[in-house]
Amino acid sequence: MALIVRSPETPDEFKAYYKLRHEVLRKPWGKPEGSEKDEIEDSAIHAALFDDKKIIAVGRLQANDSTTGQVRYMAVDPEFQNKGTGGIVLNYLEEKAVEIGLKKVILQAREEALNFYLKNGYRVKEKSFLMYESIQHYLMEKNLVA
Repeated sequence: MALIVRSPETPDEFKAYYKLRHEVLRKPWGKPEGSEKDEIEDSAIHAALFDDKKIIAVGRLQANDSTTGQVRYMAVDPEFQNKGTGGIVLNYLEEKAVEIGLKKVILQAREEALNFYLKNGYRVKEKSFLMYESIQHYLMEKNLVA
């Protein structure tokens, strides 16, 4: 299994990228296709982890201001969860954040993902919002430079 993390490049790769985001993050709550996208897709940095030709994990980085980035839409194919694949995507996005001069990354973690982010150096800032009336989120952050 050859794993490669990079931005999707072709229309088919982006289609697969958004499909995984929808399947993992929106479909289980009955949300329609398209709900996995927002208005800043074109200005964000996208990451996809490829297992040969198949995308198995995704995530996105956006710059909120000149020093702070935000990781959003992290999703891992259920078959590949708890195998380090999410960490590869997160590390890639953090490296991209440093490359563009960001000093810290924030994110809104679902309760079920808290331990993943804690293991990857994030700390909980506060309990934040409840999505779809059932998914508790927590604001987390990580400083990228000492």
